[in-house]
Amino acid sequence: MEQVLIVAGLSPGTGGMDSGCQGWLTAHAMKKYLGWDAKCLVFGESYLQYPTDWVFEQNVGLSTVLEYAANCTYFVFMDSVVNIPQLPLGRYLTPNNHCILGVGSGLRNDISHVLIDQMMHGLVVATAPQDESTTTRLTGVPFDFVIADIDEIVELTKDIKKNDTFMVCHAHTNPGSKGADIIERLEADPALVDVVFDAISGLSWEETIKRKAKAHCIIDDLVTPTYGLNVLEAMVLNQHIISNIGPWCYMIYPDLPINPCVGYDAVKARLLNRFSGFELRPNSHEWVRRHEWVRQHHHASVVAGKWKYFVEWAKSR
Repeated sequence: MEQVLIVAGLSPGTGGMDSGCQGWLTAHAMKKYLGWDAKCLVFGESYLQYPTDWVFEQNVGLSTVLEYAANCTYFVFMDSVVNIPQLPLGRYLTPNNHCILGVGSGLRNDISHVLIDQMMHGLVVATAPQDESTTTRLTGVPFDFVIADIDEIVELTKDIKKNDTFMVCHAHTNPGSKGADIIERLEADPALVDVVFDAISGLSWEETIKRKAKAHCIIDDLVTPTYGLNVLEAMVLNQHIISNIGPWCYMIYPDLPINPCVGYDAVKARLLNRFSGFELRPNSHEWVRRHEWVRQHHHASVVAGKWKYFVEWAKSR
């Protein structure tokens, strides 16, 4: 049985938190679907109130972490390898027992350092293959590790109805980098006076999901040409999606059930015609197709199965 320590929250710009809850979700997928012993260690908690295993120097001390690490067969570092004096995990690392998992902006912020480490020490970096902003800049392993908590989303929103008026939500942890200027222009456009815009911030993940479920449409990242958790959650929530998804994504996933939307005029046109021709009623063809696509690629059980073979490969390379 593998024993895995997943370490999140020390790359630039993450503020010590587990980005997108991917560390915790991955650890628990390993435990539930593979029978492995896995823990996620973070260094701070987000206002999103993601679940946590260990928060360093809050509910776990150095001696406990090091005792666990000494028996680990594999280590996963989110976005960058932890190298801080108060947590000397480096003593347990070998070229074949650890990797960096690039979850998005955290890796982008630290990509030069990671690339040098990769070239000098043979570090394994796993990048989401649909994210051209990281995959094309590293000699990484194209491994789609992103988990969408599908079952929890369905349970949280099973009794929630859509708003009576056409509602568009946006919920960015860092809105300034994802097209906030376009959203501000849309909100002020008199042609869209009958559209309700809902800016969601400062809520826990569970409350955010419940509030997003009331909206008919979500505006995601209008800058980076890929998709992330917002888009996956929106497909589960049966929402129209406005996001700058580039051709690289469709090269990786030709069946990706989303149409890209780039620029102010294109976004406005989508909102004006209310996505004419796309039927998203529950159990409609498009509704089922999107749900099945997310489940096929991003359900925890699917990603856990990938981890089984990834670790097997990484340890024997």
